[in-house]
Amino acid sequence: MSDAADAASRPDDVIAAVQADHVEIKDLFSQVGSAAGIDAKRDSFERLVRKLAVHETAEEEVVHPLLYQAPGGEAVAEARVQEESKSKDLLSELEKMGVDDPGFDAGFAQLRADVLAHAEREEHEEHPKLEQAVDRDKLQQLAGVFRAAESMAPTHPHPKGPDTALGNMVVGPFAAVADRVRDAIRDFTKR
Repeated sequence: MSDAADAASRPDDVIAAVQADHVEIKDLFSQVGSAAGIDAKRDSFERLVRKLAVHETAEEEVVHPLLYQAPGGEAVAEARVQEESKSKDLLSELEKMGVDDPGFDAGFAQLRADVLAHAEREEHEEHPKLEQAVDRDKLQQLAGVFRAAESMAPTHPHPKGPDTALGNMVVGPFAAVADRVRDAIRDFTKR
């Protein structure tokens, strides 16, 4: 994945927003992996789950539709959507399993490898196509749209949910409300 300097050196556009998220996701994976104690690991994993869920939803709503329209972008978009679907399944399994399950670490290692490889492919295959096909001003305007999509996205993976912009816009708000209530209850019961 590109490092923070690469993301920071770009103008404030949707590609920079995605790359900044990739830096944050990589950091969250490290936090889970190095957490001292089960509670710290659980808290770090919960932050990672939330970030991955909102990030992937925003990509499905904003970035992938652009890529489908770019010359040669459909095959790249389809491959990324399939990777995201596989990762949603694994993330959901890990979330149900819990960080204290004996199989968690092996599954987590697989998730980390899959997600980081996926992000690399986005940055090397998807982003150059977008830069070539989409007007710079539109890319800059879409940074705000991407962040807005993240702010309204579900906070947990929904592997049986839609992988398209339209599907997310129809089902996503209901899932997001349910997820945010679930998060509030979880946070309240931790006190």
